Amino acid sequence: MHFVICAFIALICLITAILFTEVFPKWFKAFLTLIGAGTSGYALAILIRKIAIWTKAFAKPQLLPTAGICAVVMLVLIIIVVVIIKKKKKS
Repeated sequence: MHFVICAFIALICLITAILFTEVFPKWFKAFLTLIGAGTSGYALAILIRKIAIWTKAFAKPQLLPTAGICAVVMLVLIIIVVVIIKKKKKS
């Protein structure tokens, strides 16, 4: 259930940032990005942990370090997508 809640919060952050792109200032969009990356990273960490428990293929990872790693990966992906979109707009 925690996975669903975190994924829902991350989607709400993304939808809000997309729909109100022209209304919000840049600092608020950056704040939404951080919240979205954090919650989606936590959701991925919960999913990885649940998969490890269900399959028993590997040891159950600790939640906090896994969530931090997943949040950083999500933030890097968001930055890469933003850079690609800006390059396409300039072309």
